[in-house]
Parts: sequence; C-alpha cells; structure tokens
Amino acid sequence: MPEYVLEKVIEQLELSVEVHMTNEEVFFKWLPEYSVNIKTIDDQHQELVNILNRLFVAVSKREGSNAIAGILDALTSYTRTHFALEERLMREAKYKDLIPHMEEHRKLITQLDELCNKHMMEEKPIYFEMLSFLKSWLRDHIQGVDTKYSAALQQSGFSVASWEREASAEFALMSASKKWWEVWKVA
Repeated sequence: MPEYVLEKVIEQLELSVEVHMTNEEVFFKWLPEYSVNIKTIDDQHQELVNILNRLFVAVSKREGSNAIAGILDALTSYTRTHFALEERLMREAKYKDLIPHMEEHRKLITQLDELCNKHMMEEKPIYFEMLSFLKSWLRDHIQGVDTKYSAALQQSGFSVASWEREASAEFALMSASKKWWEVWKVA
C-alpha cells in the first residue's frame, strides 16, 4: 500500500477510532497461561491480541474496507516486526528448533499477505472464519511453540534479562516509523 494512502487511512481512523470494547466485544482475551515468561515477548503477544480484537470490532461493525485494510496492514507489520525480534532471540540463544519455528512464522506471514491482497485487490470481505483462524493460530503458536523456546532458554541459562534490555531498544527502533498501529490499542 503506498505510504500516502496509508497515511490517509490512518488520518481517517484516528478521527473515529475511540474504541472502547465491552466484554461481549472482546474476541480474544489475554490469559495468564499465554505467558512465555519473557516480558518483552508477552507484551508483544498482547499487542497482537489487541490488534486482532480491533479487527474483530471493525468486521463486526462493518466499519468499511479502508478501516479493515489499515488494521490488516497494522497486524501484518507488527507481526513481521515481532517475528524478527523473536527469531533474533532464538538465534542468539542457539535454540535448536529455530528453523522449524521460523518456517511457522513464514507460513503465517504468507497467509496474512494473501488475506490482505484478497481484501484490497479482490475486494473480498474478511469473514469471522478468518478471524477465528488467526485467533487459534496465535493462541496455539504461543502455547505450543513459543513456550518451548522459552523453556529451552531458561533451561540453558540464557540471560533473558540482558536480551530484553537490548530487544526493547531494538524493537523501538524497528517500529519507530510504524507507531500508527497503536491507534488500535484496546482500552
């Protein structure tokens, strides 16, 4: 999406995005059992949950193609940034299952790109089945795959605290120009 188009979408959304979700509108509630016990990663996972919840509200309330496209773009961009940082953590820790983990990330990014293209180019709507898929994928990935690397890092004695200090600064740099996704934070 050209940058000027994205800026216009963001401007429009910022005017109308005062989103306060009721309990009925929370599509994906963050639960303590989703924690991987690495604060930086947990914070990023929670932000992904927030963006999915915002997408759910946009689809539910039929907010329009531009609003949904902007949220999908935010989801894709934030996911890419998160995956890059998570993969760096695993690489630095010499995590033995890095390659299969990266392959799972690549597959999801491909699916997100296809979803965005279908929505924008083919003008196909986002259905609740897709939202359910994204919710299930994220929940299952965190609980089934991310918790494995978290446990392996703790067992190996890898200094997560040291990595988190560096990662927080790097994530801020990686995302400095992409802060527009925060428009969709859920109160």
